[in-house]
Amino acid sequence: MVSKLLALEAYPSLRDLDFRILRGVELNMRHHKWVPLEDIARFARVDVETASFRLGKLDDMSLVRRRSDIGYIGYQLTIHGYDVLAIRALARKGVVEAISTTQIGVGKDADVYVGITPAGERVAVKFNRIGGRTASRRATYHSHVFADKHHTSWLYVSRLIAKKEYDALVLLSPIARVPKPIAWNRHVLVMEFVEGTELAELRDDELTREEAENVLDRILEEYLKIVRFGIVHSDLSEFNVVLTGDDILIIDWAQHLTTAHPKSYELLKRDLTVIINAFRRRWRVERSFDEIWPAFERAWHESRGEGYDD
Repeated sequence: MVSKLLALEAYPSLRDLDFRILRGVELNMRHHKWVPLEDIARFARVDVETASFRLGKLDDMSLVRRRSDIGYIGYQLTIHGYDVLAIRALARKGVVEAISTTQIGVGKDADVYVGITPAGERVAVKFNRIGGRTASRRATYHSHVFADKHHTSWLYVSRLIAKKEYDALVLLSPIARVPKPIAWNRHVLVMEFVEGTELAELRDDELTREEAENVLDRILEEYLKIVRFGIVHSDLSEFNVVLTGDDILIIDWAQHLTTAHPKSYELLKRDLTVIINAFRRRWRVERSFDEIWPAFERAWHESRGEGYDD
């Protein structure tokens, strides 16, 4: 599924006033499901008529949505409006100067595009899309985000997930093969650009059995270091491993948990089972869970400061 980044089309035509209005909608969504027109005008320091006119334009560009059957005229920020605000913030901070319309990755939770820094270097720009694609799985994915929160918008959840992944990459990039984080803003994460191919995208005949064995060994080697450090991926699969020449990269850390989390033990077991089964199914690589598990179980206990008896 290819998602069009509408924000890139709208961005050049936006004025400073438009960004103030969008920011006003964003901030007031903390207090209102639908932000009153008068509150937006007050924040943007313009009269109601001017705010209404500009909001009409922003609605036409799909950056906000309008509702008038709730006893007043109210507005919500759309994911495209959130994109615009994040892009502007990253541009002002000198993180990105341009973003390509070409999508280089798409998942159940995010879209990834190529960005260009002011120095002309390529970076990966990941836009989290929690909500539309995952609303039906809300109780399964990212459930930690909803604990003790009321009136939480999907935009805010996307922001929390981006920050969560950024924090994981900051911790893990010095010790393991994961993407190096560069910056985050709202629901957008900027990372190093890595040339590679997801294992899921490889044809089965593109790896020999021996090559696949080596790849699996590298995945397990890196993951063991990560678990010993105190983190469990909790969504490890062939879709979250990138083959980069003669090495690998483990990606998509939005669902990670620390080993202190009560579910981390079972999720670690699931991670290992899923990746082992994928290599058995696709490349006939035989690895016994019972042989692999003791080292990971020991690492899990050690990361929690617990003793472990074989």
